[in-house]
Amino acid sequence: MLVSDIGEFQLIELLTETLDQEAVLLPGEADADGNRLRLDIGDDAAAWDSPAGTRVFTTDTMVEGGHFVLDQIGWHGLGWKAMVVNLSDIAAMGCLPTYSIVTLGLRDELPVDGLVQMYRGIAEACHGFGGQVVGGDIVRSPVFFVTVAMEGATMAQDETGQGALLTRGAAKIGDLVAVTGTLGDSAGGFRIASAGTPFDNSTSRLRGAHFRPTPRLAVGQTLVNAGGKAAMDISDGLMGDLQKFCQASGVGAVVHADSVPVSDELIQKFPDDWLSLALTGGEDYELLFAATEKVVEEARQTTDVPVTIIGKIVDSAEGVLVIDEAGSPIDVGHAGWDHFKNVKRQT
Repeated sequence: MLVSDIGEFQLIELLTETLDQEAVLLPGEADADGNRLRLDIGDDAAAWDSPAGTRVFTTDTMVEGGHFVLDQIGWHGLGWKAMVVNLSDIAAMGCLPTYSIVTLGLRDELPVDGLVQMYRGIAEACHGFGGQVVGGDIVRSPVFFVTVAMEGATMAQDETGQGALLTRGAAKIGDLVAVTGTLGDSAGGFRIASAGTPFDNSTSRLRGAHFRPTPRLAVGQTLVNAGGKAAMDISDGLMGDLQKFCQASGVGAVVHADSVPVSDELIQKFPDDWLSLALTGGEDYELLFAATEKVVEEARQTTDVPVTIIGKIVDSAEGVLVIDEAGSPIDVGHAGWDHFKNVKRQT
């Protein structure tokens, strides 16, 4: 059996089961220093309680030829996006960034000035959203890659006095399903870049969404402070991530296709495909969350990021569905990005 035979998500399950069998994962137990694991593999970040408070930890890797093409994203843009994809995970947990380490796998012929420009992009993201780079590693590699590992901390407390977090497993039947921003723009930008079509004024929004996304840290803070419990970021496509979200919470969901927020630019550029891009396109880095109407309204009124209700959490027996205006199910088709079962992306 090969990795390509089972795909990314089944592989993660298999490796997690291996750690469970070896008693490496012990959530809920405190060690001698008072650290207690709260969330392990399967959420946007791992989380633990410590004498210093609640912390979360995440990591992400960008590989040349699989996740980016330098001539398209540019050195500065690569640094920015390498940080933002991790910042988005921190936002999805209702936390703020603290410290990061950066590991580089470098080919000999890479220009030093380019790497300096990349680190300026990293620094700009830190200045804009918080956190500091405090270390890392550099290794020689036949393939250029950038790995960021990032810690975050929650500033809020829940009803038990512990650090309050947003998690994938806290959605309840009856909750409203909502998202930030517009969906599909990044997928549209990726499609344009892949075709080699120059970006112009009519597609600049799509380019920005793909190459320079914005982490929704302020919305995450609003949600956790308002009593929200359930969220994740949209990195593998709305429907693919919603399925993971519902599986973690043991629920189902109904999404109204006509409520999914999309930009005019996406519709104009892809009049036949915009809904598919919005439902299954990856790398939006918007937040998907389930909450009461009160919490959703708080998010709407407190931040300047658009928040749209797209559906409702239902019993798990109903599954995860998209329906049209008449209430009929829509065949979504491919429902998310899998690094091993999909054709590799070059962005």
